[in-house]
Amino acid sequence: MATSTLPPSLAEAALRFKHAATEISDTYEARRPDKTNQVTPAQLTEAIEQFLSIIERIDREEGKIGPIAKDDATQLGDYGMSLIADLSAWAVQLNLPVPRLDLEIVTLAAADWLVRHDGQIRTLEPVVNALANFANRAHDPATLEPLITLMGRVAQATVKLIKEDLEKHNPGRPWRVLHLNRGIVATRTHNTELMEKVFDDLVRYLPEDAAAFFAEGMQQMEELDYPPHVRQVMHRYFDLWTRPRMH
Repeated sequence: MATSTLPPSLAEAALRFKHAATEISDTYEARRPDKTNQVTPAQLTEAIEQFLSIIERIDREEGKIGPIAKDDATQLGDYGMSLIADLSAWAVQLNLPVPRLDLEIVTLAAADWLVRHDGQIRTLEPVVNALANFANRAHDPATLEPLITLMGRVAQATVKLIKEDLEKHNPGRPWRVLHLNRGIVATRTHNTELMEKVFDDLVRYLPEDAAAFFAEGMQQMEELDYPPHVRQVMHRYFDLWTRPRMH
């Protein structure tokens, strides 16, 4: 099932979820263990259905943008994305790649809902993984530009503690992966204005990674034969961040 729009709509998310949940539950029931201490796919499915129903109702009753009156968007969004992550773990455990991809689209729709309602993203990793996998499957520049926008909105909505980036010893931390992937996707758009904006964000949030990122970017310019206007921007940032500085 191809994704036509980004961010995905809640209607598309509900459809994706239905497909994924049915396949995961059917596979689980066919291989069902006698006893399990884990929350079952059926229990998770019921909870996620309730979550999707609640956020659809909020959009309908309170509008699609802005803070919400009756619920805490941060708490509700975090709860829903945790449930989706738990069901995704079952998809991985049962070796079901298509439902796992469907649930990533549901994750992106939930993250977009949270951002639209001025919530904060507390659990960043599943969102970053979903964005990365979407980027790997996207080849059309028309798809890449909305992806950059969504990545930027996710970064802005991330909780302050994650933005403080205290786990610098961990190269796989989602905050770092998000900005590096956004830089790569921006380069793939060939849109120099977008590249400059994203590169400026990258050096602001990951200054210690800037030199290596632009050095790798220069190598890619040669290997993948990027057009001159794209090379020019990459070269400028490479010079700026790898040239010895006067102190």
